[in-house]
Amino acid sequence: MKKLMMAVAIIVGSFVLAIQPAAAAAGFSDVPASNRFHDEIQYLVGQEIITGYEDGTFQPKRNVTRGEVAIMVGRAFDLDGTKRETKFKDVNKSNGASGYIASATEKGILGGYPDGTFRPAQQISRGDMALILSRVFGLEFGSIRFFGDVGENMKAADAIYNIAGEYITTGYPDNTFRPHGKVTREQFSAFLSRGMSPEFKQRAVGSEGFGQNMTKRYVYATPTGDVEQVFQKGLKGFNVPKYAGFAWMSTNLKTKEVVYFLQEETAEELVTVFPFSDSGVVDLVYPIEVGSGWYMDEEEELVDVITSVTATVKTPYKTFTNAVEVTSDTGYTSYYVKGVGHVKTIDENGESVSELKSVE
Repeated sequence: MKKLMMAVAIIVGSFVLAIQPAAAAAGFSDVPASNRFHDEIQYLVGQEIITGYEDGTFQPKRNVTRGEVAIMVGRAFDLDGTKRETKFKDVNKSNGASGYIASATEKGILGGYPDGTFRPAQQISRGDMALILSRVFGLEFGSIRFFGDVGENMKAADAIYNIAGEYITTGYPDNTFRPHGKVTREQFSAFLSRGMSPEFKQRAVGSEGFGQNMTKRYVYATPTGDVEQVFQKGLKGFNVPKYAGFAWMSTNLKTKEVVYFLQEETAEELVTVFPFSDSGVVDLVYPIEVGSGWYMDEEEELVDVITSVTATVKTPYKTFTNAVEVTSDTGYTSYYVKGVGHVKTIDENGESVSELKSVE
C-alpha cells in the first residue's frame, strides 16, 4: 500500500532509570562518538529522557522493552510517572515503570493485552514502535513512500506511513520496513529524537537531496512581499489539535497570510503537499536527467520537464551555477539546488514569482 500524504492550503528489568548526572555528562562507555546514533542518544540524555546502567553503559544493541518505552515516552511528554497500581495484573506499584504505563494507557498511547496483562519486559517490534510514535506525536498525514512488506490490512500500516512522512523512519534500502523486526535501544533513541527535533529529521534525510533544509529559515522575495518559511511543530491557527507533527509554515511578512505545506523526498521524487486537502505538487523526479518529465494525475501529456541540470541562477541570496531547471507547460520555470531546495521561479515573461533572499 502506498498511502499518499493528505496534506489546509495558503521495561524496566535491570535497567536503571534514575537520572545519573555523571553518566550523562561523561557519556556512555559503549556509545563512542563513532556510534551512528551517538548524538541522538546524548540528546535524549540531555532531555533527561534516557539514562544508562549502573556500570556506565547504555547497551545500545539491546532490544528495547515495552516498559522502557513507556518510561521514555512518558518522560518526553511530561506524563505522570508516580509509581502506582495499574489496571494490568502484571504491573503493580512496585514496578518502576508503573506510573508511566498507567499514564500512557490513559492517554491511549499504549495498550495492554486481552488477558489483562501489559507485559512490560516484552521486546517491541518495529510495527509496535510505529503505532506508539504515531499516537504520541499525533501523526496523520501518511507518506509517499512504499514499503513492499507493509500490507494494506496490516494493523500498523497507517502508523508506519505516518512516521515515514515525518522522517522518523526511512525504511531499508530494499524498500522494506520489516515491521516484525525488533527495535534496539539505540534505534528507538534515534526514532524518538527524530520525532522531537528537526535536526535529527534532517540527519535522516542527509544533505544530498533537493528538499529544503528542515533546520533552516528561508526568506523568499515575491511580488506581494517577502515570505518566510520555517519548519515548525503543529499547525497553529487551525482547529486540528490532534496534529502535533512538524510542517513548513510559510508567512507573508507583509500581508501576514499563512500557508502550511509538507515536503517529502524519496529515491523517486520530491513532492510538496498541503495539509487537509487533495492538492500536491511533484517538484522533481529522480534520477535528475535532462528530458525527464512527469505527468499530472493520469494524463498522457508531460506537464513538467527537466530542461537543465547546470543552470546559472541569480537570486538576492547568491548566484547558483548548478541549479536544476524545471519547465512547466503553464509557462513557469523553477530552479532547485542540491542541499538548498527551491531557489527561484519565473513566469512566462521571465519575471520573478519567487526568489531566495536568505537562508539562516
